[in-house]
Amino acid sequence: MMTQPNIAKLIESLDHNLQFVSEMLQASIRLFVKGNTGTTIHNYFHPNQDSLYLGPKTIDQSQEERFLAHKDISVDKAFKLGRPIVGQYGLVINNRRIQEFAYPIRLSEGTDVLAVIAVERDIYVTRNILGQHWDFMADNLIKALKEKIKDGTRFPQVAFGEGAVIIKAPDTIFFANPLAFNLIAELAEHGSQLVGQTLDDLFASFPRKYKGKDQGLSIDAIEEISLRQRTIGARHVRLSGEMSVVLLKDNSEIKVKETLLKEIHHRVKNNLQTIASLLRMQKRRNPELTDAFDEAINRTNSIALVHEYLSRSHDIENIDFGFLVQKILKGLVSSFGAEKITVNYDCPHKVFVVSEDATNLALVLNEILSNTLEHTIDKLTKIDIKLFNDEKFLTMLVEDDGGGFTEGFDYKLSKGLGWEIVRTITEESLSGELSVDNYEEDDKRGVRIQLKIPLDI
Repeated sequence: MMTQPNIAKLIESLDHNLQFVSEMLQASIRLFVKGNTGTTIHNYFHPNQDSLYLGPKTIDQSQEERFLAHKDISVDKAFKLGRPIVGQYGLVINNRRIQEFAYPIRLSEGTDVLAVIAVERDIYVTRNILGQHWDFMADNLIKALKEKIKDGTRFPQVAFGEGAVIIKAPDTIFFANPLAFNLIAELAEHGSQLVGQTLDDLFASFPRKYKGKDQGLSIDAIEEISLRQRTIGARHVRLSGEMSVVLLKDNSEIKVKETLLKEIHHRVKNNLQTIASLLRMQKRRNPELTDAFDEAINRTNSIALVHEYLSRSHDIENIDFGFLVQKILKGLVSSFGAEKITVNYDCPHKVFVVSEDATNLALVLNEILSNTLEHTIDKLTKIDIKLFNDEKFLTMLVEDDGGGFTEGFDYKLSKGLGWEIVRTITEESLSGELSVDNYEEDDKRGVRIQLKIPLDI
């Protein structure tokens, strides 16, 4: 008998992966689960069209679901016999002719069947789109689905407007659905001309740029193909030894938007640098306000660094914050004339944060370091910065050896603008935790500041 955690693992995997199967097969899917109270519908999935079945996704488990008479046979048989069942051909449901295939699901051979996947194939739809290839694709997708349950990986979500090219060993095109064919129609007069070719041959004359991979989603490669005046995104999804899928999408509009956003970030950066220059001019006219102007200039430069990064990066949403830390450090050390101070930066691996959070974190770090350099520069010999994250939190630790706060100082009660910025941004904008303490190690005494930011904000 299977343990509860294993049952949960099986159901969770099916909930995550059946939408991909539904999209690939252009078929509605109902997931039946056997529990203590009998067999119930746990969930249903359908491609980007109206479902064959109406009603809520979640069903009150206290009310046992009664199958329609023509549904009892194939699903119930799959539970009892533990093998795939081909249902009656040409049943009419909601004015559609369908055929049902029931696939039993278990974690390992010899154990009880705990779930059945009922794939309802709309005969006319799949005949027009997938034709004779449906059975081959269904067998391989179900086989791959069972492997997903075992290894805990997932299929990717199919984006709206994303076409599918089916690759059969050895790396030849077996089938291209209408969406995919429309994207690459200029390379063939009709879909049959694609069959038997390889993608390497098909795109041999066009630039291709490798963008990475995602093993958790079984994506072996992500690439961009410059197809004359368009940019096609391709995701290579591994299914089995016999079959893989390449998802194709026209990213031309996205690329135009990315270019515009980069230009906007570039202009914002230039405007911020202009503001910093104006502040420097004003500082020279008001030497008695030098410190206040320097603080404003450093804050402006910290924000400008974020926009400079985004204007040059391929990823306009996420920022390598470790890179930003080093740029902020370099600018502040130069601003305060503190080149003799040792700065140690420790980051075990790259830490990426979304751009909005990067701006807030940059401001917080600027205030912490500016405060340290301004008040302890005569005694300060080193600053240590550590940056690391786990699945839940991003942690930034800043330590100095400048002697620490005077007795009775409480940063929570400080009236200074810098500490107000640090507190407000950390606790309100980033929903984080802030701790500030004096510390002593060997003959050194200083301040230790830690920020802990949740990653799911």
